Amino acid sequence: MITNKLTKKIEQSTGNEVALTNEEKDFAEKNQLLPAGVNVVLQSFFNEAIIERYNKETDELITKESIEFLQSPVSYLKDNIQEYTFLETPVLDIVSVDAIAVEYDEVFEVYTAMFGLFIQKKYTAEIRAFLDAHYDAEKMQYSMMFAANEGLWEINLPINYLKGFDDSFSIEEMYQFLYSLIFQLIASIK
Repeated sequence: MITNKLTKKIEQSTGNEVALTNEEKDFAEKNQLLPAGVNVVLQSFFNEAIIERYNKETDELITKESIEFLQSPVSYLKDNIQEYTFLETPVLDIVSVDAIAVEYDEVFEVYTAMFGLFIQKKYTAEIRAFLDAHYDAEKMQYSMMFAANEGLWEINLPINYLKGFDDSFSIEEMYQFLYSLIFQLIASIK
């Protein structure tokens, strides 16, 4: 699945350089997707990113943010519980996600990531097995529901219970953590 998208990205690169994230580079090298003579230029996950903050109650845009906003601690969301962040970047295309929204859920006192995963329903068992292996289900459950009319999985992850999450992360580190996790998930589906 990811092999096809990454191969296409590499083939569409011009000259002898291709811009890849660390995750893409590692995957491409491991699976021998890079043609001889092609140099990898590391691409930030946040290249061309659209970063926005919204009001949770009304879904009204509060403001578009600059890349500097990502240096804020993830606790910004806890301190501003009426808001959620929304990040969209072309880098997410490789992992079949269009955007990731994150909020602080004051009822359950957790940070929650929400995203649509454009993967066929037949991969239910693989998605669940991956998330179960990376999640502390004794404390809280994640949710995933297939929206057949849109052809995607609607996934809600209380990220506090994902192995490796640290609530001292910056917003940038949190989004990078989520991207790495989603990349691993997609790479695990054959």
